[in-house]
Amino acid sequence: MFDNKNNIPENHLPESDSGLTGDISSAADIGPAADPGFSADPGPAADAGSSADLGSSADTAAGNYSPDPAPAPEPSAAPPKKKKKKKNRVWKIIVGLLVLSGVAAYAAGVYFYRTHFYHNATINGTHIGEMTVPQAEKVFTEDFTSHRISVVEKERTEYIDARAVGTVIDVGSQIKDLQASQNPWLWFLNLTGKDNDDVTLTVSYDDGLLRQAIRNLDCFIEANVTPPANAYIQPGRDQFEIVPEVLGNKVKQVELYKVVCDALTNGVTNINLEDLNLYELPVYYAKDAAVQKALALAKKYTSGVLTYDFDYKLETVDYQTTKDWIVISDTFKVSIDKSKVGDYVDKLCKTYNTMGNAHIFTTSGGDEIRITDGDYGWKINFEKEKAALLKDIKEGKTENREPVYEYRAMCRESETDDIGGSYVEISISNQELWLYDNGQCIMSSSVVTGNPRKKAGTTPGIYGVTYKQSPATLTGPNAGGGSYSSDVSFWMPFNGNQGMHDAPWRNEFGGNIYKRNGSHGCVNCPYETAETLYQYVTTGFPVIIYE
Repeated sequence: MFDNKNNIPENHLPESDSGLTGDISSAADIGPAADPGFSADPGPAADAGSSADLGSSADTAAGNYSPDPAPAPEPSAAPPKKKKKKKNRVWKIIVGLLVLSGVAAYAAGVYFYRTHFYHNATINGTHIGEMTVPQAEKVFTEDFTSHRISVVEKERTEYIDARAVGTVIDVGSQIKDLQASQNPWLWFLNLTGKDNDDVTLTVSYDDGLLRQAIRNLDCFIEANVTPPANAYIQPGRDQFEIVPEVLGNKVKQVELYKVVCDALTNGVTNINLEDLNLYELPVYYAKDAAVQKALALAKKYTSGVLTYDFDYKLETVDYQTTKDWIVISDTFKVSIDKSKVGDYVDKLCKTYNTMGNAHIFTTSGGDEIRITDGDYGWKINFEKEKAALLKDIKEGKTENREPVYEYRAMCRESETDDIGGSYVEISISNQELWLYDNGQCIMSSSVVTGNPRKKAGTTPGIYGVTYKQSPATLTGPNAGGGSYSSDVSFWMPFNGNQGMHDAPWRNEFGGNIYKRNGSHGCVNCPYETAETLYQYVTTGFPVIIYE
Protein backbone atom coordinates (compact mmCIF):
# COMPACT_ATOMS: atom_id res chain seq x y z
CA MET A 1 0.00 0.00 0.00
CA PHE A 2 1.43 3.38 -1.07
CA ASP A 3 0.08 6.25 1.00
CA ASN A 4 3.08 8.54 1.06
CA LYS A 5 3.68 11.27 -1.45
CA ASN A 6 6.79 9.72 -2.78
CA ASN A 7 5.24 6.31 -3.17
CA ILE A 8 7.87 4.65 -1.05
CA PRO A 9 6.70 1.30 0.26
CA GLU A 10 6.28 1.13 3.97
CA ASN A 11 8.39 -1.84 4.39
CA HIS A 12 11.30 0.12 2.78
CA LEU A 13 11.27 2.86 5.35
CA PRO A 14 14.48 2.88 7.32
CA GLU A 15 14.89 2.98 11.02
CA SER A 16 14.63 6.40 12.40
CA ASP A 17 18.35 6.98 12.73
CA SER A 18 20.08 3.95 11.36
CA GLY A 19 20.76 4.71 7.64
CA LEU A 20 20.87 8.51 7.31
CA THR A 21 23.96 10.62 7.05
CA GLY A 22 22.16 13.63 8.46
CA ASP A 23 19.99 14.24 11.56
CA ILE A 24 16.40 14.56 10.32
CA SER A 25 15.12 16.04 13.54
CA SER A 26 17.65 18.83 13.31
CA ALA A 27 16.51 19.78 9.83
CA ALA A 28 12.69 19.67 10.48
CA ASP A 29 11.82 20.05 14.11
CA ILE A 30 8.35 18.64 14.54
CA GLY A 31 8.21 18.94 18.29
CA PRO A 32 7.98 16.38 21.06
CA ALA A 33 4.47 15.26 20.34
CA ALA A 34 4.22 15.12 16.65
CA ASP A 35 1.05 14.08 15.12
CA PRO A 36 1.57 10.95 13.15
CA GLY A 37 -0.67 12.28 10.50
CA PHE A 38 0.76 15.76 10.36
CA SER A 39 2.70 16.64 7.27
CA ALA A 40 5.71 18.77 8.34
CA ASP A 41 6.27 21.85 6.27
CA PRO A 42 9.52 23.48 7.31
CA GLY A 43 8.46 26.77 5.75
CA PRO A 44 10.72 29.42 4.57
CA ALA A 45 13.16 28.85 7.39
CA ALA A 46 13.93 25.34 6.24
CA ASP A 47 17.43 24.76 4.91
CA ALA A 48 17.12 23.59 1.35
CA GLY A 49 20.67 22.17 1.51
CA SER A 50 20.03 20.15 4.62
CA SER A 51 21.31 16.64 4.68
CA ALA A 52 17.69 15.49 5.29
CA ASP A 53 15.85 17.00 2.29
CA LEU A 54 12.41 15.39 2.30
CA GLY A 55 10.76 17.22 -0.60
CA SER A 56 7.85 19.58 -0.54
CA SER A 57 6.01 17.65 2.20
CA ALA A 58 7.77 15.53 4.81
CA ASP A 59 5.72 13.33 6.98
CA THR A 60 7.94 11.95 9.60
CA ALA A 61 5.45 11.54 12.27
CA ALA A 62 3.33 9.10 10.38
CA GLY A 63 6.36 7.05 9.68
CA ASN A 64 5.39 6.53 6.07
CA TYR A 65 8.30 8.56 4.49
CA SER A 66 11.34 6.72 3.27
CA PRO A 67 14.38 8.88 2.21
CA ASP A 68 16.83 7.99 -0.69
CA PRO A 69 19.72 5.76 0.35
CA ALA A 70 22.87 7.73 1.49
CA PRO A 71 25.64 7.83 -1.13
CA ALA A 72 28.93 5.93 -0.31
CA PRO A 73 31.73 8.19 0.94
CA GLU A 74 34.58 8.96 -1.64
CA PRO A 75 38.02 7.50 -0.97
CA SER A 76 40.22 9.91 0.99
CA ALA A 77 43.49 9.12 -1.11
CA ALA A 78 42.24 10.31 -4.52
CA PRO A 79 44.58 13.15 -5.94
CA PRO A 80 43.09 16.43 -6.87
CA LYS A 81 42.70 16.63 -10.64
CA LYS A 82 43.06 20.39 -10.82
CA LYS A 83 46.67 20.41 -9.39
CA LYS A 84 47.90 17.73 -11.85
CA LYS A 85 46.62 19.66 -14.81
CA LYS A 86 48.29 22.81 -13.56
CA LYS A 87 51.71 21.03 -13.22
CA ASN A 88 51.53 19.62 -16.77
CA ARG A 89 50.76 23.04 -18.08
CA VAL A 90 53.94 24.49 -16.42
CA TRP A 91 56.19 21.83 -17.99
CA LYS A 92 54.73 22.50 -21.38
CA ILE A 93 55.48 26.16 -20.98
CA ILE A 94 59.15 25.43 -19.94
CA VAL A 95 59.75 23.08 -22.86
CA GLY A 96 58.24 25.56 -25.22
CA LEU A 97 60.46 28.33 -23.94
CA LEU A 98 63.56 26.11 -24.28
CA VAL A 99 62.68 25.21 -27.83
CA LEU A 100 62.08 28.83 -28.66
CA SER A 101 65.43 29.76 -27.02
CA GLY A 102 67.26 27.02 -28.95
CA VAL A 103 65.72 28.10 -32.19
CA ALA A 104 66.57 31.70 -31.43
CA ALA A 105 70.17 30.79 -30.51
CA TYR A 106 70.61 28.67 -33.62
CA ALA A 107 69.12 31.44 -35.75
CA ALA A 108 71.43 33.96 -34.08
CA GLY A 109 74.40 31.66 -34.76
CA VAL A 110 73.41 31.29 -38.39
CA TYR A 111 73.14 35.03 -38.70
CA PHE A 112 76.45 35.67 -36.83
CA TYR A 113 78.55 33.07 -38.68
CA ARG A 114 77.37 34.33 -42.05
CA THR A 115 80.02 37.07 -41.59
CA HIS A 116 82.31 35.56 -38.93
CA PHE A 117 84.64 32.58 -38.74
CA TYR A 118 83.65 29.54 -36.75
CA HIS A 119 84.34 29.59 -33.00
CA ASN A 120 87.46 27.36 -33.11
CA ALA A 121 88.70 28.30 -36.58
CA THR A 122 92.48 28.65 -37.09
CA ILE A 123 94.55 29.66 -40.10
CA ASN A 124 98.17 28.60 -40.30
CA GLY A 125 97.87 27.61 -36.67
CA THR A 126 96.71 31.08 -35.58
CA HIS A 127 93.32 31.32 -33.85
CA ILE A 128 90.92 33.58 -35.73
CA GLY A 129 87.66 32.23 -34.28
CA GLU A 130 84.65 34.60 -34.34
CA MET A 131 86.60 37.20 -36.29
CA THR A 132 85.27 38.93 -39.36
CA VAL A 133 87.21 38.76 -42.61
CA PRO A 134 88.78 42.24 -42.13
CA GLN A 135 89.78 41.33 -38.58
CA ALA A 136 91.38 38.05 -39.68
CA GLU A 137 93.15 39.73 -42.60
CA LYS A 138 94.54 42.31 -40.18
CA VAL A 139 96.04 39.51 -38.07
CA PHE A 140 98.01 38.24 -41.05
CA THR A 141 98.98 41.60 -42.48
CA GLU A 142 99.20 44.55 -40.11
CA ASP A 143 99.52 42.54 -36.90
CA PHE A 144 102.17 40.16 -38.27
CA THR A 145 104.27 42.91 -39.77
CA SER A 146 104.21 44.75 -36.45
CA HIS A 147 105.44 41.69 -34.57
CA ARG A 148 109.03 41.15 -33.51
CA ILE A 149 110.58 37.75 -34.07
CA SER A 150 112.03 36.49 -30.78
CA VAL A 151 115.34 34.67 -31.17
CA VAL A 152 115.70 32.63 -27.98
CA GLU A 153 119.35 31.82 -27.34
CA LYS A 154 121.14 30.02 -24.51
CA GLU A 155 122.29 33.22 -22.81
CA ARG A 156 119.78 35.78 -24.02
CA THR A 157 116.72 36.57 -26.13
CA GLU A 158 117.14 38.91 -29.08
CA TYR A 159 114.60 40.33 -31.51
CA ILE A 160 114.27 40.97 -35.22
CA ASP A 161 111.67 43.64 -36.06
CA ALA A 162 109.66 42.63 -39.10
CA ARG A 163 109.02 46.22 -40.01
CA ALA A 164 112.70 47.13 -39.69
CA VAL A 165 113.50 44.74 -42.54
CA GLY A 166 110.73 46.15 -44.75
CA THR A 167 108.27 43.28 -44.37
CA VAL A 168 105.01 43.51 -46.33
CA ILE A 169 102.39 40.74 -46.21
CA ASP A 170 99.53 40.17 -48.68
CA VAL A 171 96.95 37.40 -48.34
CA GLY A 172 94.87 38.26 -51.39
CA SER A 173 91.32 36.90 -51.23
CA GLN A 174 92.27 33.64 -49.49
CA ILE A 175 90.87 34.54 -46.07
CA LYS A 176 87.70 35.98 -47.59
CA ASP A 177 87.27 32.80 -49.63
CA LEU A 178 87.73 30.60 -46.58
CA GLN A 179 85.05 32.46 -44.66
CA ALA A 180 82.72 32.35 -47.62
CA SER A 181 83.16 28.60 -47.86
CA GLN A 182 81.79 28.12 -44.34
CA ASN A 183 78.25 26.80 -44.00
CA PRO A 184 76.62 29.01 -41.35
CA TRP A 185 73.82 26.47 -40.91
CA LEU A 186 76.42 24.06 -39.48
CA TRP A 187 78.14 26.52 -37.16
CA PHE A 188 77.38 24.43 -34.06
CA LEU A 189 79.57 21.54 -35.29
CA ASN A 190 82.70 23.64 -34.69
CA LEU A 191 82.01 24.45 -31.07
CA THR A 192 83.96 21.46 -29.74
CA GLY A 193 86.39 20.65 -32.57
CA LYS A 194 89.06 22.54 -34.44
CA ASP A 195 88.90 23.75 -38.00
CA ASN A 196 92.38 24.61 -39.29
CA ASP A 197 93.11 25.92 -42.75
CA ASP A 198 96.30 27.04 -44.38
CA VAL A 199 96.80 30.05 -46.56
CA THR A 200 99.85 31.15 -48.51
CA LEU A 201 101.14 34.47 -47.36
CA THR A 202 102.81 36.59 -49.99
CA VAL A 203 105.59 38.09 -47.94
CA SER A 204 108.18 40.53 -49.20
CA TYR A 205 111.10 42.02 -47.27
CA ASP A 206 114.45 43.65 -47.91
CA ASP A 207 116.91 40.77 -48.06
CA GLY A 208 119.89 43.01 -47.42
CA LEU A 209 118.30 44.52 -44.31
CA LEU A 210 117.36 41.06 -43.06
CA ARG A 211 120.89 39.68 -43.49
CA GLN A 212 122.33 42.73 -41.77
CA ALA A 213 119.86 42.41 -38.89
CA ILE A 214 120.94 38.80 -38.37
CA ARG A 215 124.65 39.69 -38.52
CA ASN A 216 124.06 42.40 -35.92
CA LEU A 217 122.72 39.93 -33.35
CA ASP A 218 124.84 39.69 -30.20
CA CYS A 219 125.19 35.94 -30.69
CA PHE A 220 127.48 36.61 -33.67
CA ILE A 221 129.86 38.95 -31.85
CA GLU A 222 133.18 37.12 -31.68
CA ALA A 223 133.65 37.81 -27.96
CA ASN A 224 130.33 36.11 -27.24
CA VAL A 225 130.99 33.00 -29.32
CA THR A 226 132.31 29.73 -27.86
CA PRO A 227 132.83 27.19 -30.64
CA PRO A 228 131.86 23.58 -29.97
CA ALA A 229 134.67 21.12 -29.27
CA ASN A 230 134.73 17.34 -29.49
CA ALA A 231 135.52 15.19 -26.52
CA TYR A 232 139.11 14.01 -26.71
CA ILE A 233 141.51 11.69 -24.95
CA GLN A 234 144.65 12.94 -23.28
CA PRO A 235 147.36 11.40 -21.10
CA GLY A 236 146.62 12.04 -17.46
CA ARG A 237 148.95 11.66 -14.50
CA ASP A 238 148.71 7.89 -14.29
CA GLN A 239 146.62 6.88 -17.31
CA PHE A 240 144.74 8.21 -20.28
CA GLU A 241 141.52 10.10 -19.61
CA ILE A 242 138.65 11.68 -21.52
CA VAL A 243 138.19 15.42 -21.66
CA PRO A 244 134.44 16.00 -22.16
CA GLU A 245 133.01 17.79 -25.16
CA VAL A 246 132.22 21.52 -25.17
CA LEU A 247 128.77 22.33 -26.53
CA GLY A 248 129.55 25.98 -27.04
CA ASN A 249 127.09 28.54 -28.39
CA LYS A 250 128.12 29.05 -31.99
CA VAL A 251 125.00 29.65 -34.11
CA LYS A 252 124.59 28.33 -37.64
CA GLN A 253 124.19 31.69 -39.36
CA VAL A 254 123.12 30.41 -42.77
CA GLU A 255 120.50 28.10 -41.26
CA LEU A 256 119.22 30.87 -38.97
CA TYR A 257 118.73 33.13 -42.00
CA LYS A 258 116.59 30.47 -43.67
CA VAL A 259 114.53 29.96 -40.50
CA VAL A 260 113.91 33.72 -40.14
CA CYS A 261 112.82 33.90 -43.78
CA ASP A 262 110.33 31.08 -43.15
CA ALA A 263 109.17 32.81 -39.95
CA LEU A 264 108.45 36.03 -41.84
CA THR A 265 106.64 34.07 -44.53
CA ASN A 266 104.50 32.03 -42.14
CA GLY A 267 103.97 34.56 -39.40
CA VAL A 268 106.08 32.72 -36.80
CA THR A 269 107.17 35.05 -34.01
CA ASN A 270 109.32 32.81 -31.82
CA ILE A 271 112.52 30.98 -32.81
CA ASN A 272 114.22 28.78 -30.21
CA LEU A 273 117.75 28.06 -31.40
CA GLU A 274 118.16 24.88 -29.34
CA ASP A 275 114.78 23.44 -30.29
CA LEU A 276 115.51 24.03 -33.97
CA ASN A 277 119.08 22.65 -33.74
CA LEU A 278 120.60 25.94 -34.85
CA TYR A 279 123.74 25.60 -32.74
CA GLU A 280 126.86 23.96 -34.10
CA LEU A 281 127.43 20.83 -32.03
CA PRO A 282 130.37 18.53 -31.33
CA VAL A 283 130.71 15.42 -33.46
CA TYR A 284 132.02 13.22 -30.65
CA TYR A 285 130.80 13.08 -27.07
CA ALA A 286 132.51 11.53 -24.05
CA LYS A 287 129.93 8.73 -23.83
CA ASP A 288 130.18 7.75 -27.49
CA ALA A 289 131.15 4.13 -28.08
CA ALA A 290 134.04 5.14 -30.35
CA VAL A 291 135.50 7.39 -27.65
CA GLN A 292 135.14 4.77 -24.93
CA LYS A 293 136.70 2.09 -27.14
CA ALA A 294 139.65 4.32 -27.96
CA LEU A 295 140.17 5.08 -24.28
CA ALA A 296 140.24 1.38 -23.42
CA LEU A 297 142.76 0.64 -26.16
CA ALA A 298 145.04 3.53 -25.18
CA LYS A 299 144.98 2.30 -21.59
CA LYS A 300 145.87 -1.21 -22.69
CA TYR A 301 148.83 -0.07 -24.80
CA THR A 302 150.25 1.89 -21.86
CA SER A 303 149.42 -0.55 -19.07
CA GLY A 304 152.51 -2.78 -19.38
CA VAL A 305 155.89 -2.31 -17.73
CA LEU A 306 158.92 -3.60 -19.66
CA THR A 307 162.28 -3.67 -17.93
CA TYR A 308 165.63 -3.94 -19.75
CA ASP A 309 168.48 -5.23 -17.58
CA PHE A 310 171.87 -4.10 -18.87
CA ASP A 311 173.68 -5.43 -15.77
CA TYR A 312 175.00 -2.12 -14.59
CA LYS A 313 171.78 -0.24 -15.37
CA LEU A 314 168.02 -0.81 -15.81
CA GLU A 315 165.83 0.80 -18.45
CA THR A 316 162.07 0.82 -17.83
CA VAL A 317 159.39 1.28 -20.47
CA ASP A 318 156.18 2.20 -18.64
CA TYR A 319 153.25 4.61 -18.92
CA GLN A 320 155.45 7.66 -18.53
CA THR A 321 157.40 6.51 -21.59
CA THR A 322 154.72 5.02 -23.81
CA LYS A 323 152.05 7.69 -23.28
CA ASP A 324 153.86 9.87 -25.80
CA TRP A 325 153.90 7.07 -28.36
CA ILE A 326 150.10 6.74 -28.54
CA VAL A 327 148.38 8.45 -31.45
CA ILE A 328 144.61 9.02 -31.35
CA SER A 329 143.13 10.38 -34.56
CA ASP A 330 140.23 12.80 -34.89
CA THR A 331 138.01 9.79 -35.53
CA PHE A 332 139.36 8.00 -32.44
CA LYS A 333 141.52 5.46 -34.22
CA VAL A 334 144.30 4.43 -31.85
CA SER A 335 147.78 3.55 -33.07
CA ILE A 336 151.35 3.49 -31.85
CA ASP A 337 153.83 5.88 -33.41
CA LYS A 338 156.40 3.47 -34.82
CA SER A 339 158.89 6.23 -35.39
CA LYS A 340 158.90 7.03 -31.67
CA VAL A 341 159.35 3.35 -30.84
CA GLY A 342 162.25 3.39 -33.27
CA ASP A 343 163.69 6.47 -31.63
CA TYR A 344 163.63 4.69 -28.29
CA VAL A 345 165.37 1.58 -29.65
CA ASP A 346 167.90 3.80 -31.40
CA LYS A 347 168.61 5.46 -28.05
CA LEU A 348 169.21 2.03 -26.51
CA CYS A 349 171.59 1.19 -29.34
CA LYS A 350 173.57 4.37 -28.91
CA THR A 351 173.75 3.90 -25.17
CA TYR A 352 174.41 0.19 -24.84
CA ASN A 353 175.97 -0.91 -28.13
CA THR A 354 179.76 -1.30 -27.62
CA MET A 355 180.74 -2.82 -30.95
CA GLY A 356 182.92 -0.40 -32.83
CA ASN A 357 183.59 1.67 -29.76
CA ALA A 358 187.18 2.47 -28.81
CA HIS A 359 188.48 0.35 -25.93
CA ILE A 360 191.14 1.44 -23.46
CA PHE A 361 193.11 -1.69 -22.60
CA THR A 362 195.99 -2.35 -20.19
CA THR A 363 198.39 -4.92 -21.60
CA SER A 364 200.14 -7.63 -19.67
CA GLY A 365 203.25 -5.47 -19.93
CA GLY A 366 201.41 -2.65 -18.12
CA ASP A 367 200.92 -0.36 -21.08
CA GLU A 368 197.55 1.36 -21.60
CA ILE A 369 196.58 1.27 -25.23
CA ARG A 370 193.55 2.37 -27.28
CA ILE A 371 192.03 -0.20 -29.60
CA THR A 372 189.44 0.90 -32.15
CA ASP A 373 189.32 -2.03 -34.59
CA GLY A 374 187.51 -5.32 -34.41
CA ASP A 375 183.92 -6.47 -34.23
CA TYR A 376 183.73 -7.42 -30.58
CA GLY A 377 180.99 -5.97 -28.38
CA TRP A 378 177.26 -5.64 -27.86
CA LYS A 379 175.08 -4.76 -30.81
CA ILE A 380 171.30 -4.63 -30.68
CA ASN A 381 169.46 -5.69 -33.82
CA PHE A 382 167.53 -2.47 -34.43
CA GLU A 383 164.72 -3.75 -36.66
CA LYS A 384 164.04 -6.93 -34.71
CA GLU A 385 164.10 -5.18 -31.34
CA LYS A 386 161.78 -2.46 -32.63
CA ALA A 387 159.25 -5.08 -33.83
CA ALA A 388 159.50 -7.06 -30.57
CA LEU A 389 159.01 -3.96 -28.41
CA LEU A 390 156.03 -2.83 -30.49
CA LYS A 391 154.44 -6.25 -30.09
CA ASP A 392 154.88 -6.24 -26.31
CA ILE A 393 153.36 -2.77 -26.04
CA LYS A 394 150.28 -3.76 -28.05
CA GLU A 395 149.78 -6.77 -25.79
CA GLY A 396 150.19 -4.65 -22.67
CA LYS A 397 152.88 -6.97 -21.31
CA THR A 398 154.70 -6.57 -18.04
CA GLU A 399 158.02 -8.44 -18.04
CA ASN A 400 161.77 -8.28 -17.90
CA ARG A 401 163.07 -8.40 -21.41
CA GLU A 402 166.42 -8.60 -23.14
CA PRO A 403 166.95 -6.80 -26.42
CA VAL A 404 167.30 -8.80 -29.58
CA TYR A 405 171.08 -8.76 -30.14
CA GLU A 406 172.93 -9.04 -33.40
CA TYR A 407 176.24 -9.50 -31.54
CA ARG A 408 177.00 -10.22 -27.93
CA ALA A 409 179.95 -9.48 -25.73
CA MET A 410 180.96 -11.52 -22.70
CA CYS A 411 179.88 -9.03 -20.05
CA ARG A 412 178.76 -5.51 -19.14
CA GLU A 413 180.99 -4.45 -16.31
CA SER A 414 180.32 -0.81 -17.09
CA GLU A 415 179.36 1.46 -19.92
CA THR A 416 182.88 1.13 -21.39
CA ASP A 417 183.99 -2.30 -20.17
CA ASP A 418 182.44 -5.22 -21.99
CA ILE A 419 185.56 -7.43 -21.83
CA GLY A 420 185.78 -8.19 -18.15
CA GLY A 421 188.52 -10.34 -16.62
CA SER A 422 188.46 -13.33 -18.98
CA TYR A 423 190.09 -12.97 -22.40
CA VAL A 424 192.93 -13.95 -24.74
CA GLU A 425 195.64 -11.32 -25.25
CA ILE A 426 197.99 -11.53 -28.25
CA SER A 427 200.97 -9.23 -28.88
CA ILE A 428 202.09 -9.33 -32.51
CA SER A 429 205.40 -7.60 -31.84
CA ASN A 430 206.17 -9.92 -28.95
CA GLN A 431 204.66 -13.01 -30.60
CA GLU A 432 203.15 -13.83 -27.25
CA LEU A 433 199.73 -15.07 -26.10
CA TRP A 434 198.21 -14.78 -22.61
CA LEU A 435 195.04 -16.44 -21.32
CA TYR A 436 193.20 -14.66 -18.49
CA ASP A 437 190.41 -16.14 -16.40
CA ASN A 438 188.58 -13.81 -14.02
CA GLY A 439 191.49 -11.45 -13.98
CA GLN A 440 194.16 -14.08 -13.46
CA CYS A 441 196.68 -15.02 -16.13
CA ILE A 442 196.53 -18.81 -16.24
CA MET A 443 198.71 -19.32 -19.30
CA SER A 444 201.24 -17.56 -21.52
CA SER A 445 202.77 -18.98 -24.66
CA SER A 446 204.85 -18.06 -27.68
CA VAL A 447 202.96 -18.12 -30.97
CA VAL A 448 203.44 -17.41 -34.70
CA THR A 449 201.08 -14.90 -36.29
CA GLY A 450 200.48 -14.03 -39.95
CA ASN A 451 203.22 -13.09 -42.37
CA PRO A 452 203.03 -9.35 -43.00
CA ARG A 453 205.47 -9.55 -45.91
CA LYS A 454 202.99 -11.69 -47.81
CA LYS A 455 200.15 -9.35 -46.85
CA ALA A 456 198.78 -12.08 -44.61
CA GLY A 457 199.39 -10.45 -41.29
CA THR A 458 197.06 -11.07 -38.36
CA THR A 459 194.65 -8.11 -38.08
CA PRO A 460 194.83 -6.11 -34.81
CA GLY A 461 191.56 -5.43 -32.96
CA ILE A 462 189.18 -6.91 -30.46
CA TYR A 463 187.17 -9.91 -31.62
CA GLY A 464 184.98 -12.59 -30.19
CA VAL A 465 185.47 -16.29 -30.83
CA THR A 466 183.06 -17.22 -33.58
CA TYR A 467 182.91 -20.90 -32.68
CA LYS A 468 185.27 -23.73 -31.89
CA GLN A 469 185.77 -27.10 -33.60
CA SER A 470 187.88 -30.18 -32.91
CA PRO A 471 189.32 -31.60 -35.13
CA ALA A 472 189.13 -29.43 -38.23
CA THR A 473 190.64 -29.12 -41.71
CA LEU A 474 191.79 -25.68 -42.69
CA THR A 475 191.82 -24.69 -46.35
CA GLY A 476 192.56 -21.54 -48.26
CA PRO A 477 194.66 -19.87 -50.99
CA ASN A 478 198.39 -19.52 -50.76
CA ALA A 479 199.93 -16.11 -51.18
CA GLY A 480 202.11 -17.32 -54.05
CA GLY A 481 199.30 -19.17 -55.75
CA GLY A 482 197.61 -22.45 -55.28
CA SER A 483 195.83 -23.46 -52.07
CA TYR A 484 196.50 -25.30 -48.89
CA SER A 485 194.71 -27.86 -46.72
CA SER A 486 195.86 -28.49 -43.15
CA ASP A 487 194.45 -30.79 -40.50
CA VAL A 488 194.40 -29.45 -36.91
CA SER A 489 193.14 -30.75 -33.60
CA PHE A 490 191.72 -27.48 -32.26
CA TRP A 491 190.19 -24.70 -34.34
CA MET A 492 188.92 -21.40 -32.79
CA PRO A 493 188.18 -18.72 -35.45
CA PHE A 494 187.63 -15.08 -34.39
CA ASN A 495 187.90 -12.89 -37.52
CA GLY A 496 186.60 -14.60 -40.60
CA ASN A 497 189.22 -17.16 -41.61
CA GLN A 498 191.65 -15.94 -38.95
CA GLY A 499 191.70 -17.98 -35.79
CA MET A 500 193.74 -19.82 -33.18
CA HIS A 501 194.75 -23.42 -33.75
CA ASP A 502 197.54 -25.90 -33.13
CA ALA A 503 200.26 -26.22 -35.82
CA PRO A 504 201.75 -29.72 -35.84
CA TRP A 505 203.96 -28.79 -38.77
CA ARG A 506 205.88 -26.28 -36.61
CA ASN A 507 208.62 -27.03 -34.13
CA GLU A 508 209.40 -23.45 -33.10
CA PHE A 509 207.21 -20.53 -32.00
CA GLY A 510 207.88 -16.91 -31.10
CA GLY A 511 210.67 -14.58 -32.05
CA ASN A 512 210.64 -13.24 -35.61
CA ILE A 513 209.46 -16.40 -37.30
CA TYR A 514 206.25 -14.65 -38.37
CA LYS A 515 208.22 -12.18 -40.48
CA ARG A 516 209.78 -14.82 -42.74
CA ASN A 517 207.57 -17.86 -42.23
CA GLY A 518 204.43 -16.57 -40.74
CA SER A 519 200.97 -18.03 -41.13
CA HIS A 520 198.24 -17.16 -43.61
CA GLY A 521 196.85 -14.87 -40.90
CA CYS A 522 196.02 -17.31 -38.11
CA VAL A 523 197.67 -17.54 -34.72
CA ASN A 524 199.67 -20.78 -34.71
CA CYS A 525 199.96 -22.25 -31.22
CA PRO A 526 201.81 -25.14 -29.67
CA TYR A 527 199.53 -28.16 -29.22
CA GLU A 528 199.33 -27.76 -25.40
CA THR A 529 198.49 -24.07 -25.74
CA ALA A 530 195.75 -24.77 -28.29
CA GLU A 531 194.35 -27.53 -26.12
CA THR A 532 194.19 -25.29 -23.04
CA LEU A 533 192.60 -22.51 -25.04
CA TYR A 534 189.99 -24.89 -26.41
CA GLN A 535 189.04 -25.85 -22.86
CA TYR A 536 188.48 -22.25 -21.75
CA VAL A 537 187.13 -20.27 -24.65
CA THR A 538 183.48 -20.19 -25.69
CA THR A 539 181.57 -18.40 -28.43
CA GLY A 540 182.09 -14.66 -27.98
CA PHE A 541 185.16 -15.04 -25.81
CA PRO A 542 187.26 -11.85 -26.25
CA VAL A 543 190.45 -12.05 -28.28
CA ILE A 544 192.53 -8.84 -28.03
CA ILE A 545 195.23 -8.40 -30.67
CA TYR A 546 197.59 -5.48 -30.88
CA GLU A 547 200.95 -4.75 -32.45
